[in-house]
Amino acid sequence: MFFFFFNIENRIGLKKLSDADLGKSVKSNQTHIGLYNDVLTFLGNNVVTSAMLIYGNYCQLLDCYFDRIENPDGTFRSPKIRLGGNDSDSIVHKIREFAAQKPNEEWYILWSGLDNKDLVFWLINNKSEDFRFIKDLISSKVKIITGNDIEYENLRNIIVNKINQASLDIQKDIEIVAEVGDISKKYKAFDIEKAKRNLALIGKRGEELVNAHLERELSAQRISSFEWLNKSKESGLPYDFILNDHRANKQYIDVKSTRFDFNQNIVFSSQEANFVNEMPCNESYSVYRIFSMNEADGILRICNNCSAYMTELNKSISVFKQDISRSKTLLLNMNLSVKPADCFMNIQEPIIL
Repeated sequence: MFFFFFNIENRIGLKKLSDADLGKSVKSNQTHIGLYNDVLTFLGNNVVTSAMLIYGNYCQLLDCYFDRIENPDGTFRSPKIRLGGNDSDSIVHKIREFAAQKPNEEWYILWSGLDNKDLVFWLINNKSEDFRFIKDLISSKVKIITGNDIEYENLRNIIVNKINQASLDIQKDIEIVAEVGDISKKYKAFDIEKAKRNLALIGKRGEELVNAHLERELSAQRISSFEWLNKSKESGLPYDFILNDHRANKQYIDVKSTRFDFNQNIVFSSQEANFVNEMPCNESYSVYRIFSMNEADGILRICNNCSAYMTELNKSISVFKQDISRSKTLLLNMNLSVKPADCFMNIQEPIIL
């Protein structure tokens, strides 16, 4: 799992949203949703941050405007999340948008903090499948669930599972951002660094799985020999294995691993793209795509014949380099992100590793 709870607080808020919270009250022009004092205590008193909103299968990181009211004596009370500006894509705005689509239903939010100190809000209505998770708590009029409550651990696990299931697209995007080394305002450095650590582990494990696969191929005499370039340390080369067949042909193998599905974009460095473009024939280079990885195993699909894609790509890059050279600008490095099916003309059947 990628997202976990922020364990310093160990508190989850649960609230039935009022008409005023949902912007439906004819007597109120309320522009916020009120929260409880004893949840999100780690936040400052006037914070603009990002927050994750989950509703059914919907999951997005949105703007969150959090503040508290200051008392005359300098203390603070009544935490809330505000609507934000007219053009703001905020948590409150989106909650009200969803609620307006089903005006006759009752609406609830669960909220807490993630380990990256982002906030998470889970929007649930009383007609949804997710309502079963909070039905008993609603009946008991529970408002705050703490680490001392018997319900806490089970509810926390339910929320964590929901977050990780609903946020797959976010997790996939973070993986790409981490792999290309991009600086993103959308995601926190905490998450990108975490994804980088995961990528390092996944990359190493993927190569180990390919090594074991090639050992089996060698034992079955389907190949003549192979060499794992990164076995002892990272070689820095644009490939990870060299495979020799019985006709003394060499094949250069680049292992590209992901814990997500096969269609997750593959990232190529400019060094890798140049290397592929210089290959004498299509059969000289393959990507061994390892996907749906866990700690023990993964699935392999061997991808061949990307020369047509790389040739056209390098032509475009050359034109771009020439264009920017007129302004005395150099393209020093780049990364490319592409779906396997858009790059390779030959993709073999899956092999369970």
